[in-house]
Amino acid sequence: MSFFTDGPRGRPLFPVPEQELFGYNGRPWVETPREYIVPAILPWSMPLGRSERTIVALRGIEVWPESVSFQLSVYARDLLPGDPGEGLIGHRRVPDYHALLVGVLFPDGRRASSETISVPSAAKPDQPVLRARGLGGSAFHVDHEIFLWPLPPDGPLEFVVQWLDRDIEETRTSLDGTAIRDAAKEAAEIWPGLPAREAHGLPVRRVGAQAMITPAWPRESQAPPPLPQPQRPSSPPARPSAQATADQPRRGAPLPTRLPRRAR
Repeated sequence: MSFFTDGPRGRPLFPVPEQELFGYNGRPWVETPREYIVPAILPWSMPLGRSERTIVALRGIEVWPESVSFQLSVYARDLLPGDPGEGLIGHRRVPDYHALLVGVLFPDGRRASSETISVPSAAKPDQPVLRARGLGGSAFHVDHEIFLWPLPPDGPLEFVVQWLDRDIEETRTSLDGTAIRDAAKEAAEIWPGLPAREAHGLPVRRVGAQAMITPAWPRESQAPPPLPQPQRPSSPPARPSAQATADQPRRGAPLPTRLPRRAR
């Protein structure tokens, strides 16, 4: 006897339009390629910073072909600030050095941190990119993902944590950058040979979290013609009669306090 005995269900009245996954856009510094790559997992678990009432811990590392993402959690004995869905690591234009800060230091001296805003760019950056996002949690435990591009070079990679509001001074933890680079070779591609997205000459513009295709701005030669301007009358308008002028209140004059009596 079959486990599924209800039989196939009917299609919904308003089905979702069918779509196919396009090929990878080839910009590994923007985000992790989760739709295209199965990452290699490094089960490294260790505290990165702690105080009497707070612990910042590493729960594991996902390694992609050209980037790495650190799974970081915050545990507290008292109420944590903010919304767990937004996380506790915020990229700000003016850094808050009393809040939770994370950063990395490469063996060759390059560095990246959550001190400032990290905006995805269309062109390949010349410096490392670090971006943090919240993954949810509770009032006493919040998960984060720390995205880092590119892969660290061989040698020790220092992961830096500081949270002065929680009495966590600057704490550096050394990670094996060579092991991270070796693990990247184990990341597997899911859908090899996917076709690239066809833009048909139209630029793709991202609006919020939704990408839409918009026509290119017209050149001067392709600009629409100007709107017709209203023509001035050939002769000056007729002046109102004296009676019409008398019936209208003068500018600045007080309004009448009594309405005219109705004619009998």
